[in-house]
Amino acid sequence: MTPKNDEGCPLRKAMAVILLCNDDGVESPYLLGLASELQRRNHRVLIYAPIRDQSGRSMALTLRQDVETNDRSDLLQKMDLNPSNPTPSIHEIDGTPCDCIILAIDGYIEHNGDPKPDLCISGINIGPNMSVDLLHSGTVAAAREASLYGLPSIASSIAKHDPSVDPTTAIRLTSDLAEAVLEYALAGGNEYRRPGRSDAKIEFDGEDSTLARMFGQGDIFLNLNIPENCTGRIQASTVGARWYTGACNIQGDGESKTLRVGSLAIEDDDIEGVASDSLSKGHASLTCLASWPQLHPLNVGDGALKQANIPDSDGLPRWINSL
Repeated sequence: MTPKNDEGCPLRKAMAVILLCNDDGVESPYLLGLASELQRRNHRVLIYAPIRDQSGRSMALTLRQDVETNDRSDLLQKMDLNPSNPTPSIHEIDGTPCDCIILAIDGYIEHNGDPKPDLCISGINIGPNMSVDLLHSGTVAAAREASLYGLPSIASSIAKHDPSVDPTTAIRLTSDLAEAVLEYALAGGNEYRRPGRSDAKIEFDGEDSTLARMFGQGDIFLNLNIPENCTGRIQASTVGARWYTGACNIQGDGESKTLRVGSLAIEDDDIEGVASDSLSKGHASLTCLASWPQLHPLNVGDGALKQANIPDSDGLPRWINSL
């Protein structure tokens, strides 16, 4: 039941501060479209994103050199905003997605007078991020980096390499997911920038509410992939097996040759319940991933991760409905 005030009018959701990043660059219409939707929903939006396309940069960092940064308030004119809600803050950084997250969280947000974020969303990306893509993706890397800093995070991608795809459904589902986990994010902010270090480890006791706490302090994060013609259902899915062949493209003859990394064919193993299976049925796939490497003191372990991806009747991971 929707809560109401004394006059019987519906109460608005509590405003959250949401940090946005991506790997397609600050001018991506998918990023700006998501920012607009979140702002219209009365959330405070902070954009700290790369100046240019940084796809496939994974968790690369820019070291031993300065990076340029600029205020991009000029992009506000390209956004569909509610003038009654807070105006988004937009900054571009000439670095990788992980550069943007690290610099933003570890000082630049505070320097600019922006509030501490409650949640990070990386995307919306052009192209899917699943299976081995998770190791290469700058979109997923930005979400993971934010989680390492104790900020609950979501990576979101449209599962088609086509910048002309209408992002309306992807924007709605990403925003809906963010609001579905917002209460856990707001409850878990005490590990922002990791003051507790490894002493803050949450031991898994088999309870879904414990998984929600793990998400709230960034020890697990969410990876969302939305097909072009989506049914509107978000389906909890595990990581599948995707294979790329013909990745070495040789161009030119004789001594003058150039090489390009690409792929002539992409094949997914036919496995029930994985991300590619959900996408083939027209559903958006949602996979809960571990933030920390295996054997790290804060790694949640295989048992927690397996339970974190058990779907409820509505398709969402069961722990999201644990309140």
